[in-house]
Amino acid sequence: MARLGSGWMTAGLASRGRRLLSAAVAIIIGVGFLSASLVVLMTAKAGVENAVAASVKDADLVLSSEDEWLSTDVYDEVAALDEVASVRGEGSVGAERIPGQWAYGSAVPVSGVTLLQGEMPDADGEVLISRSLADSADLGAGDELSLTPMSMEDGQPTAAVSLLVSGVADFGQTDPMLSYGDTFAGSDATLRQIDPFLSYMTIAVELTDGADEAAARAAIADAVTVGDLTVQTGPEAAEARVSGMTGDTAVFAAILLGFGAIALLTAAIVIANTFTITLAQRTGELALLRCVGATRAQVRRQVVLEAVVLGLVASAVGVAVGIAAGAGLLALGRRFDLGIPLDVDLQVGAVTMVVPVVVGTLVTVLASLWPAVRATRVSPLAALRPTGPSAERRRVGWVRLGIAALLIGVGVAAMVYAATNRDVLSGIAGGLVSFLGVLVAAVVIVPAAVRALGLGARVAGVPGRLAVDNAVRNPGRAAATSAALLVGVTLITMTSIGAATGQRTALGEIDRAYAVDFLVTTPSGFTDEGVVDSEEGALDGGTSEDPDPTTLARSVAPDPLDQGVPARLADVDGVAAVVPVETATVVLGQAWDTTLAIGLDPATAGDAIRSDKLVASIAPDTVGLNDLMLMINGLEAGDTLTLTGAAGSRELTVVELGLGTAAVVHEQTLAELAGETSVLGGAMLQIDDDADLAAVMGGIDDIASDAILNVAGAAVERALIVQVLDVLVLVTTALLGAAVVIAVVGIANTLSLSVVERHREHALLRGLGLTRGQMRGMLLTEGVLLALVSAGLGLALGLGYAVLGIQTILPEDTPVQLAVPWARVGIIVGLALLAGVLASVLPARRATRVSPAEGLAAA
Repeated sequence: MARLGSGWMTAGLASRGRRLLSAAVAIIIGVGFLSASLVVLMTAKAGVENAVAASVKDADLVLSSEDEWLSTDVYDEVAALDEVASVRGEGSVGAERIPGQWAYGSAVPVSGVTLLQGEMPDADGEVLISRSLADSADLGAGDELSLTPMSMEDGQPTAAVSLLVSGVADFGQTDPMLSYGDTFAGSDATLRQIDPFLSYMTIAVELTDGADEAAARAAIADAVTVGDLTVQTGPEAAEARVSGMTGDTAVFAAILLGFGAIALLTAAIVIANTFTITLAQRTGELALLRCVGATRAQVRRQVVLEAVVLGLVASAVGVAVGIAAGAGLLALGRRFDLGIPLDVDLQVGAVTMVVPVVVGTLVTVLASLWPAVRATRVSPLAALRPTGPSAERRRVGWVRLGIAALLIGVGVAAMVYAATNRDVLSGIAGGLVSFLGVLVAAVVIVPAAVRALGLGARVAGVPGRLAVDNAVRNPGRAAATSAALLVGVTLITMTSIGAATGQRTALGEIDRAYAVDFLVTTPSGFTDEGVVDSEEGALDGGTSEDPDPTTLARSVAPDPLDQGVPARLADVDGVAAVVPVETATVVLGQAWDTTLAIGLDPATAGDAIRSDKLVASIAPDTVGLNDLMLMINGLEAGDTLTLTGAAGSRELTVVELGLGTAAVVHEQTLAELAGETSVLGGAMLQIDDDADLAAVMGGIDDIASDAILNVAGAAVERALIVQVLDVLVLVTTALLGAAVVIAVVGIANTLSLSVVERHREHALLRGLGLTRGQMRGMLLTEGVLLALVSAGLGLALGLGYAVLGIQTILPEDTPVQLAVPWARVGIIVGLALLAGVLASVLPARRATRVSPAEGLAAA
């Protein structure tokens, strides 16, 4: 036979269509899983970027600094460069609308604004206000908004600023500063009218047409003298901000690569098993081809060509299914308003369409190579022998065990390295290599475990003994049958434990960084001891060059809190706890201004502060400051700082514990520093995790307006970060379903084909007197044993992979808080076992329908 015609391959595919259908289904699901992953994750990522990085993602360049915020001088220097067309600063201001009622503003968002009345501001001095501010101040388009800045000028409060309301808007969730409460937005010049010393977290730069980016970077570096200045492109800055919202974990990339790799690995196992069993059943056909002149290369080429055709067609279908599934999942998320920012176009491009087809086809071809090699080993004389599996037990070679040990060792080492160095790619590669080693060693592990579990099954009689013997007689077949379910249970366990552990760990870090949901405090005013000398610009008892900290602390004092306010706050629906606190004014070091100090009792502070570690850090010899205050004062945790109050001074050790811009001390320390000037001047609030944040803020704002209180806290920031975590958990949960389907298809496929392979054996058993019920019992017991072994091994592997995986994607020095959702794992594993049982029982119907004589004749 000079060459095999394409007609032989076409006819072969058509005749084996039913057998290859399982492989095609596995390819479609695996490729669809990858395609849906790409679509959902890329769309969710685009949505999150719009929500938290809309102000920078479309900029040509973005300037920022880790050491300090950027000043107006930096803004003006960059704006004056020839290569720069426009700049946009990301900063915020605060001002009093009426005494005790504050409004906060920032730049007009570039997207996500729903105009409710009037028009967008197009001139300096115009502002766009929120619906909340419009309602509380009874303002509309065309009205005047009067704001008193919180800054001081020559020792006196700055004069009120009058602004024109151009319109009323719903700012959505594109800017945390504008999303809740009384807020407004305006141009940079307008914000500077309110705060001349405005500073910026970032400065977004639009370059002139034709400007060279490298030249612009060089010009900015020459013009700006800020230390540790970072210049990024808009997409780079957006990516960094999304990563920063989740602790710099690169979770989107980790989920995409991890789930895609696992899905394709599972599909590859199913495909390889399908080709192996299908080719085993075609032993006679292949041997006859060799008898009529086909060479080994021709047979091998035809088998691989079948895999190429099958892979291309099934992968193309899988891409279409995946895109449709991704679109459906996203539409479902938008419909039920899950709080996930999905109001962006479906992200479908060359990557989501071409890559899955290429990968799916490549996996199919690679999965068929070993079966193709085995097929070419068939001797022409084999066609003259009766078909059927060999009855002799197959022994496992030491070479195979050595390879398995090597793969497991290398994989575990790579995962440990990844967990130590936070290298996601090494972790994924190590997980795949180690799991491949487990699959190679499964020919030893699975039969041994089946023997151990089968001790009880043997007592059940002949069907039980036959089931155990069948499961261990061919180790390769037992390993192949359990492989798909092993992958499914491992994946389910790993994902469930990983998600629960990651969420608990991340929430612990969030609780540390955003300790209190809300903090209400009374405003501070000048006391009789704080007479201002307008000519010298200093308080009595000091000069402008050398102010006296004690006199400075006595010059300003907080007002007492109305006694009924804590009870009113506690009655707001959604408020879980209210803890009143003592307040006073102190001076940090040799500062020229006073700072609010809050005295806490560790015994009660835990009711409002979310982190137990932070509560434990409150001691008589410590002072807590947030990250901004540490940066402003050039301090780090562990440094010593002198606090001066109206009654004395203390040197305290700095710890990271922030309640807004206040200094946090032990109540005993506050009493020593402030003496009689300490008052009950505020309260800390914690809200329920499932509370309506907007409604809670509205209720708190109403009370704050009546009682003239300042409201601060990290509830908004915490909600945004938790929202990002919820996105990840929802995405992983949705994609998990596809992986389970792959596992079920795999075990059903392998068991079905193995039943067909043992058709002659089953017919012989029937001829020897085995009843149909006993046949069903034998196959059921075999399926249950293999499912139990797969589930047990999958649980152990899933736990290990989850611990190392979550350690890999979490930031360095973050303690992992292991969480095992036993109820969820039990339910999912139970369903997986049920699927394995059903997959083993249904093929038995075919075996029991054939009479002994028909089976032997057919064989």
